Amino acid sequence: MKSLNTQKGFTLVELAIVMTIIGLLIGGILKGQELMDNARVSATIAQVKGIEAATTTFRDSYNAFPGDMPSASTRVPSCNANCSLPAASTTAGDGIIGGTAAWAANYNPQLTAAMAQPPTTAAEETQLFWTELLLANLTSGYTDSPIRTTPPVPSWGNTMPEAKLGGGYVVGYATGLNGPGSTNATAAQGPSGTVLVMTNSPTAVLATTTGNLPLTPSRAAQIDRKLDDGKPATGFVQAYGVAASCFQAATVLAYQEALTAKDCGLILRIQG
Repeated sequence: MKSLNTQKGFTLVELAIVMTIIGLLIGGILKGQELMDNARVSATIAQVKGIEAATTTFRDSYNAFPGDMPSASTRVPSCNANCSLPAASTTAGDGIIGGTAAWAANYNPQLTAAMAQPPTTAAEETQLFWTELLLANLTSGYTDSPIRTTPPVPSWGNTMPEAKLGGGYVVGYATGLNGPGSTNATAAQGPSGTVLVMTNSPTAVLATTTGNLPLTPSRAAQIDRKLDDGKPATGFVQAYGVAASCFQAATVLAYQEALTAKDCGLILRIQG
């Protein structure tokens, strides 16, 4: 009589097949994640190009920058009195979105509170920029809430667009200062002109703390290579963030692409 307790285990061949299948599944998952991340990089690049094109189209149509245009309330469709700085303003129409003081002081071109209604200062041009582009039907993905009812504190997807890779975009006027964390020994080689800044917060100064930024060094380098020269401290696309991750050292000035922490952000000039 055969024993009812007879047990049969896996053969080495069967174990090898199982391990192979597991390896293929893990490889497929990792490859899929890489493909998704690459797709997000491409989508982010398309966003930046789209915002740049929208800004150029607005300037061609209205002979002014969005947010900086005098009498926008009478020119941009669906704008109200909250679209325009006071008639006595000396900054509306000067070609500088948000002024230069905020950038020179703390690299933060965005407001840290809700916009006044109607706006009263040059800093508020940085929210009007997005609202006027939206109402001119040149961008999407957020609302015109800064000029409606009670204006909200700046937030992604509400007052300005969210980036496909995380965080979002703020706009301002860069004065050529090197970005936070830069190890570039030569001063004033940062972007100058109207810039987009990829950041995790629409209201805080640009961070240089590890893991607290929107991009890993490799993703920042990918975007930089596709739009510019691939170098973090030259050209019209430059980095900010953790020095060792985004710049390495003054003698190197290159992205440390092997690191995986989100240590980098980007400053992208969209208009000279």
